[in-house]
Amino acid sequence: MSKVLIISGHPSLGQSSANSVVLEEVKKLLPEVEISQLDALYPDFNINVEAEQAKLTAADVIVWQFPVHWFSIPALLKKWLDDVFTYGFAYGSTGDKLHGKKLILSATVGSAAENYVDSETSNSIQQLFKPLFQSASFSGMVNAEPVVSYGMLYLPGMFPEEALTAVQEKAKAHAQRLVEAIG
Repeated sequence: MSKVLIISGHPSLGQSSANSVVLEEVKKLLPEVEISQLDALYPDFNINVEAEQAKLTAADVIVWQFPVHWFSIPALLKKWLDDVFTYGFAYGSTGDKLHGKKLILSATVGSAAENYVDSETSNSIQQLFKPLFQSASFSGMVNAEPVVSYGMLYLPGMFPEEALTAVQEKAKAHAQRLVEAIG
């Protein structure tokens, strides 16, 4: 069985209605999965680069789990990527530590899918993920098809309780699709 590492890039997982459920469900389905919860590990954004690189080196399949924030990844996940994917580790003449590792982007999106139509001039999810795909390819990783769920927004006090239940059910379905993608 492949060693799977999930990098949770949610900035406040304890307040999440979707990403927390995705991770809980994946852990039930794949008990041996390792989850690196960046917000708990690095609330000050001071990334332990050596520890994170060691986790990546040991993994066969890497998942970046995150909510889409303003058509991008959350700041903590971007900081993690900037700090951890260093010359000599992720790229450069000796930067081959990630070669051949499978990367799965697993994202939750608050708005509806129709807000992410496929077009060269719009914010399609494929367009938004291009820099992430390129970063992975540049590092020798193998990009897998992303797992994306839309309409994952719940705001307590603004939406009825049924909306939370619907988001949580979609999050469980997302986790199932992610486990299938992991293989």
